[in-house]
Amino acid sequence: MLTRLLFFLPAFFFCTFQSFAQAYEPGLLVRSNGDTLRGEIENEFWVEPPTFIRFRPAADGPSRLFQPRELRAVLFTGGRYFRYEMLPIDYAAQVRLDRLSVGNVVSIKSDTLLAEVLLDGFGSLFRVATFGTVHYLVHCPGQPVLDLCERKYLRKNASGRQEIADGNNYRGQLAIYFAQCAAARNAAQTARFTPAALVAVVQAYNQECSPARKAGRNRLAEATPRRSVSMQGGVLLGARYNSIESPSFNLNTDCTDCQVRPFAGLYSDLFLPGRAASIYGELSMSSFRSKGAAYAGRAANGIDYILSYYDYGAWLSTARIGVRYFVPLPREQQLLFGFGFEWNSVWRPRYATTAGPKVTPFEEDLGFPEPTLFPNMGVGWRIRRLTFSVDGQLYRSRDTEGEISGNFFGKSTAVRFSTAYRLGRNPDVQHR
Repeated sequence: MLTRLLFFLPAFFFCTFQSFAQAYEPGLLVRSNGDTLRGEIENEFWVEPPTFIRFRPAADGPSRLFQPRELRAVLFTGGRYFRYEMLPIDYAAQVRLDRLSVGNVVSIKSDTLLAEVLLDGFGSLFRVATFGTVHYLVHCPGQPVLDLCERKYLRKNASGRQEIADGNNYRGQLAIYFAQCAAARNAAQTARFTPAALVAVVQAYNQECSPARKAGRNRLAEATPRRSVSMQGGVLLGARYNSIESPSFNLNTDCTDCQVRPFAGLYSDLFLPGRAASIYGELSMSSFRSKGAAYAGRAANGIDYILSYYDYGAWLSTARIGVRYFVPLPREQQLLFGFGFEWNSVWRPRYATTAGPKVTPFEEDLGFPEPTLFPNMGVGWRIRRLTFSVDGQLYRSRDTEGEISGNFFGKSTAVRFSTAYRLGRNPDVQHR
């Protein structure tokens, strides 16, 4: 009955499926040819510049992917604003301790990307996050773009030991940049290195020194994402094929299960900023069967051993944690790749002696193979609430115990085909 339910449920979901909202919000795109498209844009809560934009003209219309080079601007109604700009980015700037350079190294490269607009006026301020730090870029007509970013580096102190130094001389940079504007220069002398303080410096220039003496539009409040992470979860149904060997050394068999078994469970995705990756967790339950052999005494000659053979079955509870990466596809679909690690626990084992004297095996002999240190790998396809995936896991072999290679590779494997269905609404979606 459970096997039939396993295969009927996906069909049931397709028949009853309705178009559930993604994280789409009203907005507009300005294409590179000047055309303006109004409709809905999928909000991915980007930290780094968007590498694609998904747009649809209406809630019930098909979606389309745009590359940054196809656009001039992306604007959420009442929300974030991105402009396609060529900006000088110092990619050598770092704040992560494991990547700090020896000496204050600078490596500026011009890059064209969708930069977030924090202040839109005669003098503008953009924000661009890179893997190493966050850059605030000041642009005033007639002057080159100024890149301000937090940076640290390693240097030797008076005793000859390396220490971490702060290389962010933003106040000095602003004083030189606004040398002809006393209002901005004075504001920079006491400004903290925060988005609000930097906006205030450039705004002082707009109000006191720009030709129009007019404040630019402050978009800082709109640029603050409503949330940095998003939790989603649901139910999981599938089938797994176990090709496992017996844990008993005196059984010469490579496969003791060798059949498809249904499994069910719960899953959750903690989507990280940018929504391109998630921390994945899962709890599931399935069944399995195996074989074993136990010592039952010596033969009448006092030399040979007598073995008893038994079959056993049990419930297998599996916990998994890992990382999944999502690649956008047309029509609100995603391709996913994942890897992770699992822990198994055997519940309620049942056994029956099949040959030899009746024996009572130890509970630790009624187990399931231990996963290797090599992570399980998977690939899948997601469309709205449904996710279809396949993954595989390696288990340690009994004949490689004590060997280093046995920690990573083994003869026993499990391959799973699963269907996941998200429960509840998408927390990223604004419900109006």
